[in-house]
Amino acid sequence: MDKKLIISIMIAVGLSNSAPLLMFPLESDLDSNILALWENSIKQIFKEAAFEPVKIEQSYFAQCESVECAISSARVAGAQGLFRGRLRAEGKDSISLRFHIDWLASNSTPQSDIQGTAPLSWDDAMRSGILPKLLSGITGKSTEIEIAKGEKTYVSVETNPENAVVMLNGEATCSSPCEFLASGSRAQVAAYWQSGDNIWAAKTDVKLGKDTAKVLMELRRTFAYTEIRTLPENALIYPGGFLDLNSKALGKTPYRFRSLPGTTQIRIFHEGYKDTLIDVNVDALEKQVQIVQLNPMTDARQIADQNLFIKSQTKRKIGLGLLGGSVGPLTAGALLCILARDDYQKAREIKSELSYPSVGGENFKAKVKENHKAVERGDTKVIFGSSLIGISLILAGVGFSMSF
Repeated sequence: MDKKLIISIMIAVGLSNSAPLLMFPLESDLDSNILALWENSIKQIFKEAAFEPVKIEQSYFAQCESVECAISSARVAGAQGLFRGRLRAEGKDSISLRFHIDWLASNSTPQSDIQGTAPLSWDDAMRSGILPKLLSGITGKSTEIEIAKGEKTYVSVETNPENAVVMLNGEATCSSPCEFLASGSRAQVAAYWQSGDNIWAAKTDVKLGKDTAKVLMELRRTFAYTEIRTLPENALIYPGGFLDLNSKALGKTPYRFRSLPGTTQIRIFHEGYKDTLIDVNVDALEKQVQIVQLNPMTDARQIADQNLFIKSQTKRKIGLGLLGGSVGPLTAGALLCILARDDYQKAREIKSELSYPSVGGENFKAKVKENHKAVERGDTKVIFGSSLIGISLILAGVGFSMSF
């Protein structure tokens, strides 16, 4: 299926209520954890400014060799805008920022471009308010949150172990030990720390109202997940983003979705139903259930496109299966050919013995017969081995043609 058509279908079906603001990953030379905090904060600020941010990867426009091509593809897909950002370390204590949006709602492509400098420390950057100020300039909408006097509280968080990601009301805020500003009467503070596939986490409710609230969190191993259920069941779960032939399903519903605490976007696919793009919240400690009602697909063109996509994916799966299945016959055939060499070697040794004068006709005849049998065994193994190698090559050829 054409890449632009896939992008258009996925956005139109998954985000039919509002035009999305497509966001490329930030270009950065910063630590990956700090970069994730910046991306999550930018996404949240866009949401608060009534935009619909959707993170995409460069591969979604793999057919494009220029930014202009990506902009054109995004416009065809019905996107509201295309966001790009860059963070670069500048000296020991600061980073340079650049945020850029190409607005796609009209035939022209107006642009918003903001540059600035922020403290290198995540806590200092958040406390300075530079991020919402910059993005209010690029979106034209104020995203600053006014806090009534007497309701702002600095929350100081320490965790064991340290360097855990600290979350305020479900959003990543900083790395422990750290301090941040919270408003209201209460706040939920969670933290998680990852080592390999294992996650340690903790969460607590914090009473606000004082100048400073100190929180000490002892992290423990967590097995939390969110179970995704759909009506009807047996829907395929894909990572968030656009579907293509290389997309690999995570599983079928009901599906236990495990990830780092926070919100993750996934796509739900079911034949005969509209694709559904949802945000899944994984709690730090608690197991949750999320039920999704799928909507039947009625548009004839969308049904035809979906059927074509399913057939193409099925063909690709069969092709990959044949490629994998060709390994067995190839291995067996090669092994038989190797074993045939042993039989031929034995026949040569017997023939060498027959070249010397022997006493006793019966012994000579037995050696001749044994020589013939060794040759026959070798020939049989070569024939079968060559046949298996031929079969494996046919399977590999057919599989390759169906896979690409």
